[in-house]
Amino acid sequence: MFKSFITKSLFSLLLVMVMNSYSSARPHVELPIAVPQVQLNGQYYEAKQIRCLDAFSRSEFEVAYAICTPLAKVGYKDAQLVMGLLYAFGEGVDKDLHRAKQWLNEAHKNGQSQAGLALNELGIN
Repeated sequence: MFKSFITKSLFSLLLVMVMNSYSSARPHVELPIAVPQVQLNGQYYEAKQIRCLDAFSRSEFEVAYAICTPLAKVGYKDAQLVMGLLYAFGEGVDKDLHRAKQWLNEAHKNGQSQAGLALNELGIN
């Protein structure tokens, strides 16, 4: 009987504590946006592509990889060409002819004529 009384008392105490915590809870307020949303236009991407090509031409292959990867994924043909060449020669990345072929084919499909030449010269056509 005493055990039952203790159990009921503890349960009642726990219930009061839970109810009290809910009564003091405040509703969430809108959190401010840490970084304002920026509308990106074609000029932004064109400037990034120029930086990609510039880094590649200066043999800064890790920088070129970092800048070109997102551009290549959204369809910029020059960035796709650079990605294909980086993978073909193992510059800034591990050499991977399969990925090189994928990027060069994608660039060629998008109208980058040098990608077709690179495929032929590398023999991965």
